[in-house]
Amino acid sequence: MPSTQLPARIPVRFFPILLAGLCGMISTRAVGHTASPTRPHASHTSRKAHRHNRHDHWEIRLMRGTPGGYIEVRENAVRGTPLPLGSGLGLSPLIRLRIGWSTAIGPRQRLVLRLDLSEITGSQTFPHTIYFNGVGLVPDRPVESDTPVVNDWQLTALDRVYLASWLGNRLRVDGEFGFTYVGLTYKLNGIPVGATTPNQMSGSRTMEDFITQELPVPEIGLRVEGRLTPHWMIVGSLIGGHLPDLYSLRNEGGKVFVTQTNREMNLGVRYRLSGAWSVGFGAYTRYYMQHEISAQDGNYIRMSEHGLYLGVSGRF
Repeated sequence: MPSTQLPARIPVRFFPILLAGLCGMISTRAVGHTASPTRPHASHTSRKAHRHNRHDHWEIRLMRGTPGGYIEVRENAVRGTPLPLGSGLGLSPLIRLRIGWSTAIGPRQRLVLRLDLSEITGSQTFPHTIYFNGVGLVPDRPVESDTPVVNDWQLTALDRVYLASWLGNRLRVDGEFGFTYVGLTYKLNGIPVGATTPNQMSGSRTMEDFITQELPVPEIGLRVEGRLTPHWMIVGSLIGGHLPDLYSLRNEGGKVFVTQTNREMNLGVRYRLSGAWSVGFGAYTRYYMQHEISAQDGNYIRMSEHGLYLGVSGRF
């Protein structure tokens, strides 16, 4: 039967996997760096950069993006209607808040943690009956998407490792590896087919808790920083991960198998206000996919997002 309330708890059995990954990253030993005696200036610049790298770094970023993709949720024999995310469901632009923190765990390594919070809202009227999670919603009446920040979040843990630098450390490349975990519960509110009582006519909420099928997804990426002037810097990053068709350790009328993909790309500039504070702005694009198959469910969500960001960062 379709769920009508929030899941009782987050599936904590998946978090030990994420914790194990974190412990592995923290225990990784950084490769020692031996300065070349024939390049004293580059060595001095590198040591200065590493001294700055020992500070804890914080970032708060506000992102505004246009959603796209589609969502389809089957419940038993009731196939879901493919619903277009974005203007097809009347979704508003997504507002995403990102809180990031990193700390040095070695001369060339940093542990990076990020928490993303966003909200999905919108309303649309369909000329035909639509089906979502086994519930038919009548046509010509508003269908509302309602997914507040507590039901749309993402936690990412990364090991960032220095790879190379050029031009006296003005151009730097880091590699990143870690895990990301998405907590999404998508809810629709509308009038169900066959509603007769005043309570039913006032609307019924049906939802799919993708979080209960989610697994930590391993990610790998690159981060590039290029210093243009003493105050201006160009920054870019590309990261992504994929899980093939896997048994999720859950059962709903049989084993539940999931496929997942996450990726994100950022390109922007950063301006240093002082020795410790900077502001940045730029563009980003994101993609999230989860496909769940079991005897009871057949769910597919493919959500894209592209837009602009504005952030402030500090070093302590």
